[in-house]
Amino acid sequence: MYIYLSKILPLLILPIGIVFEFSLIALYLLWRRKRKSSMVFLATAMLVLWVSSMPIVADTLLGRLEAQYPPVALSDIPTSECIIVLGGAVEPALAPRLDIDFKEAADRVYKTATLYIAGKSPLIIVAGGNQPWSSFDQSEAQAIRLLLMDWGVPDSAIILDETSRNTRENVINTWEILQARPCVEPLLVTSAAHMPRSVQSFEMVGIKVFPVSVDVRVVKAPKLTLFDFIPDIDAFKGTTDATHEWVGQKFYQLRGWN
Repeated sequence: MYIYLSKILPLLILPIGIVFEFSLIALYLLWRRKRKSSMVFLATAMLVLWVSSMPIVADTLLGRLEAQYPPVALSDIPTSECIIVLGGAVEPALAPRLDIDFKEAADRVYKTATLYIAGKSPLIIVAGGNQPWSSFDQSEAQAIRLLLMDWGVPDSAIILDETSRNTRENVINTWEILQARPCVEPLLVTSAAHMPRSVQSFEMVGIKVFPVSVDVRVVKAPKLTLFDFIPDIDAFKGTTDATHEWVGQKFYQLRGWN
């Protein structure tokens, strides 16, 4: 039940949830013949949708997250006994797909292979299970394992956590793995926007990590243009993802997880 609630409840305060809720309230008020109040809620819903879809808003929110742990050059990354790569990067093949599907955060897997081949670590811990409602027979960790092997990592260097379904479970399961395989300062590979919550969560259980951020989505633009204020579907997703991370940080803090 917890995992369902953890995925559903945040929707209520994400942009799409707010737009939907305010629109429903507007319809209810209109049905009750309260036209002025209805228009206020409808206008607010449209405003939230517009603002959330502006590239400047998405870039600002994501940029503040990503700036906390910027990418580090390969030459500046220390060696470690292990690499931890978090899931959320690929999906296993499922008909009609014939191949593993790369998601936006697939950089995580490629960077992990790069670190291994560069001799930064002899061991990779892959954290990535499926949600209870998933249709996949194969776990995401297994899919990542196959990609790593395709990119030159031997199977003997890979340890799988196939049961974790969120960041908290990533941390707990990895902690258990590390009890039998000491790793003083793991290299943690995840998306730049996700890194702040991840680092804090690992540190809360006593695991000091070296952050290796990838999947950087905000790049410096020479100047603002009109298009930074025009609604865009990718910007709406960016605002949603950033809001999810900010809300996740606050929730984890309330639970004492970071």
